[in-house]
Amino acid sequence: MMKELQARIDAVEKQSDETAEIADAAVTAAEEGGTMGWYTNTSIGGYGELHYENNAGSGTIDFHRYVLFINHEFNDIISFNSEFELEHSIAGEGKNGEVELEQAYLEHNWKQFGLDNTSAKYGVFLIPCGITNEIHEPNTFYGVERNEVEKEICANTRWEGGVQFKHIIPDYDLTIIAGMHSSLTHNGGDIRSGRDKVSSATMNVPAYSGAIRYSGAYPGLELGYSWDYEPDMGADQLGPEVMGIMHAVHANYMPRLGYGARAFYGVWDLDCPAYIGSGNTCIQKGFDKQFGYYFEGSYRWELDAEYGQTIGMFLRAGNRDDNAGNKTGTNTSNKTTQTDWGINYWLTDNAVLKADWERKKVYGSDAVMGFNLGMGYQF
Repeated sequence: MMKELQARIDAVEKQSDETAEIADAAVTAAEEGGTMGWYTNTSIGGYGELHYENNAGSGTIDFHRYVLFINHEFNDIISFNSEFELEHSIAGEGKNGEVELEQAYLEHNWKQFGLDNTSAKYGVFLIPCGITNEIHEPNTFYGVERNEVEKEICANTRWEGGVQFKHIIPDYDLTIIAGMHSSLTHNGGDIRSGRDKVSSATMNVPAYSGAIRYSGAYPGLELGYSWDYEPDMGADQLGPEVMGIMHAVHANYMPRLGYGARAFYGVWDLDCPAYIGSGNTCIQKGFDKQFGYYFEGSYRWELDAEYGQTIGMFLRAGNRDDNAGNKTGTNTSNKTTQTDWGINYWLTDNAVLKADWERKKVYGSDAVMGFNLGMGYQF
């Protein structure tokens, strides 16, 4: 009986080995012949968020954005990455929404040149400013809306066309980013309104941006510095030249559980045209100096370990002014003080419900109270 049992075991093992060899040969043949298809190296993802906002008693509801990621790996050094977005549920002539291509670039790992920790992006990519311009999925931040300070200083969400290089120094926990790309194109000096979203960029005068990030000070803590140099925001050559330089620093500590904190400070210095004329908002409105900063504290605890559900509370205080320079005529300050506090309920780490309250006061006006609800997801 033992001999018979052993013979059967040997036969099964032999059959298993033969089957494995056949399967391996089929996979190799398919790969070499290309019959497995492009989809084996292609992945899809996305995120979205719905907002209900009530400011001073006036409520609106909006599926703010629906985003799809499509990525493809050609080989171990070349990949394609893209982000396609529909804003406000509907787009078209006379509609409130937009269809946008936020990212579409080839990423090239330079290990073929002996530079394992260096890569390049060619195409349309996000500008490395602050915390939320590059990482802004709804499950990654507190509050229904992205914070107003980075939205103004970093022109969130801002993307440009060009080339960008990244080098990582693992021994020092440093990441260095630098790029050349299309510029902001508002010759009146309004930073956020200067996003042309590549659709109308001429790139007669390229802009330059970069960042340095350090993650070795404390586990989970990122310290960062960002910069942006705009030689000519009137790069279409149709208006007066406006040169701008932005510097920003941030600290980001957001562990999954426990205490978290974020801080950001950014400033723009613009060299506005010398003349005073009709429509020269750069001088008239004080756009030559713009700044903003905020501090945020949070605490997150586990609610249901089986399903990975957590709850977090936050408090954020910020101050910004995009008309902080010398103004002329009847133009007044746009200094805005804002406080936000609220709750995030993560149904899973990648799906979240949100509620927050805000108090916003613009210089010379009464404070306005607001209440917001939201849901968001990422996959």
